[in-house]
Amino acid sequence: MQLRESTIIKTSVTFFSAVFALIYFYTSGFGIFSSESHRGLYLLFTYILCLLLYPASKKHPENRFLYLFDAILLILSVASISYWMVEYPIYAAKRVGLPNRWDMIFGVSMILVSLEITRRAMGNTLFILGAVMMFQTALGPYLPGIFTHKGISIYRIIEFNYYIDGIFGTIVSTYATYVMPFLIFGAFLQRSGGGDFFIDLARGLAGHVPGGPALIAVIGSAIFGSISGSPVANVVATGTFTIPMMKRVGYSPEFAGAVEAAASTGGSFLPPIMGAAAFLLATLTETPYSQIALMALLPALLYYLSIGFMVYFRARRRDLRGLDRSELPNIKDVLRQGWYFAFTILVVAVLIIRGYSPPVVAFGGTVFVILAGMVRKENRFTLKRFIETLDSAGRSSLVIGSSAGTLGLIMGGMTLSGLGLKFSSLLLSFSGHNLFLMILMVILIATIIGMGLTITASYIILAILAAPSLIQMGVPAVQAHLLCFWLSMTSNLTPPVCVAAFAASSIAGGNPMRTGLHAFVLGIFMYLMPFAFVYVPQILIVGHGVGAIAEIVLSYSFATVALAAAVQGWLLRPLSILERGICLIACILLATPEVLTDGIGFLLLAAVFVWNYHKQKTSAPGR
Repeated sequence: MQLRESTIIKTSVTFFSAVFALIYFYTSGFGIFSSESHRGLYLLFTYILCLLLYPASKKHPENRFLYLFDAILLILSVASISYWMVEYPIYAAKRVGLPNRWDMIFGVSMILVSLEITRRAMGNTLFILGAVMMFQTALGPYLPGIFTHKGISIYRIIEFNYYIDGIFGTIVSTYATYVMPFLIFGAFLQRSGGGDFFIDLARGLAGHVPGGPALIAVIGSAIFGSISGSPVANVVATGTFTIPMMKRVGYSPEFAGAVEAAASTGGSFLPPIMGAAAFLLATLTETPYSQIALMALLPALLYYLSIGFMVYFRARRRDLRGLDRSELPNIKDVLRQGWYFAFTILVVAVLIIRGYSPPVVAFGGTVFVILAGMVRKENRFTLKRFIETLDSAGRSSLVIGSSAGTLGLIMGGMTLSGLGLKFSSLLLSFSGHNLFLMILMVILIATIIGMGLTITASYIILAILAAPSLIQMGVPAVQAHLLCFWLSMTSNLTPPVCVAAFAASSIAGGNPMRTGLHAFVLGIFMYLMPFAFVYVPQILIVGHGVGAIAEIVLSYSFATVALAAAVQGWLLRPLSILERGICLIACILLATPEVLTDGIGFLLLAAVFVWNYHKQKTSAPGR
């Protein structure tokens, strides 16, 4: 979407976004003023910034008539949100179920403005879904199949979405409480020089090996993503450096962009800081975030191991070289100049382990990187730089904040109409109560949903439609939601939307669709994990012994090797179709939680390795 660029708008946006970030930086460390102001101010600043930045029409961004339309929407936004903040305590105390005329007027205004904000900032897909959900809630008696219901009055729909659990409900609360503080933390980390330190560290570690620039992207994105939690921010922060390097050693623009997109997507589920949907998961399952982070650790590391083998095997098959050591930073110099940034992850991890709330963790991490930035003169936070960083944090929040109101409408609509329960019953019926088939169906649904929605939107819909079915079949609630959360990541890699792949393709100069397809293949390990969450709970660490966890680490590590060999067609030398098939079978067996299957899978992989080692030796020059 094209952004407006006039001086007045730029100045206004800088002011509002800096104040926005400053307020939530303060509340993350010292507590919120009130529940109403905490949620209301988040939407107020988000909507003001979106209306200032995103024009109603990208074809005519400076149209004067549309400016008048923007002014009307701005007034409605401020009035509707301000009214809600003032009136909610009175409503909750005195008139639940008895909304008055002003409640209805401002409720309708809020619904319409929320849909329009989403359309401008995120495109038509989520906007249409939100509008359809509203119509489905209102027109239930006239709809067929599972969409039908007895009917809900317009007054009830407006009251529910405005006051009870819609626009200002769980989504906005989670974004304001958990996501915003970590976006602020990520902005300060980048501006303090910490982002550059982690990239230089990855370059020094892996840049010289075959396919080195791609491995730099994987390692750098893993490190940066573990403390940013945003795939798109990760792509922009690390891809600017890694994608040109990958292209220079021989990777196509599409594959270079795909590597960065797939690696950056992992940042949403790599602790200590995961993406917005992870905080929603913790909220919906009433599970401490520290436990969610621990459960996600091993699957996330295995995902990155899989991508690492993928890019390395591709480089070896295509005989791509690494970068010359003269082009790479010296590890000792990198550590000497920025070693203190390495403690950022440790500080955040310690705060989480000590049981501090996520907002306090983000606040502590932000304070640490501000202090770390003061060590070197060029990284110090002057007043100007501090305001610029706040501005950057406020703007970055719009990527997800613009969806908050509409996601609330979708959740509200599904709750009121009972669509979630009906869909769950339908899934149970189609799967014949077969858990394996159920997981396959959820994967298919997640892939389709992911073609048009963001991670958070995908997770919310899956959590409502699919998680209850899994729970009814005996899957523990946290594991069911982790499965849905993991599959929601496909929205970054699955064409035709694949947000992270599109962001990477814009840097690489490649075809967005081809970039998305390459990213989908690189991230194929993502589709293996949902089965592991259900059938191999040891992979989630919590509640299991060291021996059981060690066995899973070993078998799944070899499974990533087998998968990469099957997909990329290389293991010491190029593989035949038969050898790739054997590697794929080995991967499946190694991922199956039985000692016998693990043993057979390992023997099959070892046989391919030994056979190719022998062929490599006999075909070597001089023999």
